[in-house]
Amino acid sequence: MEVSAAIITNDNGELLICRRGPGGNCACLWEFPGGKRESGESLRQCLVRECLEELSVDIAVLELFEETFHSYPGGSIKITFFNARIISGQPQALVHSEIKWVRPDALSNLDFCPGDQPVVALLAAKAAARKRI
Repeated sequence: MEVSAAIITNDNGELLICRRGPGGNCACLWEFPGGKRESGESLRQCLVRECLEELSVDIAVLELFEETFHSYPGGSIKITFFNARIISGQPQALVHSEIKWVRPDALSNLDFCPGDQPVVALLAAKAAARKRI
C-alpha cells in the first residue's frame, strides 16, 4: 500500500498533526495528515485530495521530505512525506479526533503511529540542531 503524508508548516514554524480516533489501526495515536493513494492518482494528487477531504484545506505540495516503510499487522506500507503549505482554508478535524499545531521540538513528546516515527525523529533532530546554532 502507498500512502502520501504532508509535513504542513505554518508561518510560526509549527507543524500540523492529527490524532486518529478510537478503534482501528493506530487508534488514538498522532500522525501527519494524508492517506492512501487511489488508483490513477499521483502521490501529490493523493495528498491534495486527502487534505481537502480530511481537513477542509487546499495545500501546495512542495518538495519530497522523506520516505518510510513499515509493516503493520494488515500489511506493509510505504509512506512518502512531502513538505506542504496551506494555500486556502482553516484546518478542521473532519475525520480525526483532534488536530493541532506543534513546534518540531515537541513532536517527540507525543505518541505517533509507527510509520510516522522515523520522520518525527528526523524533524526533532533538525530542530535540536537549529537550537545549537
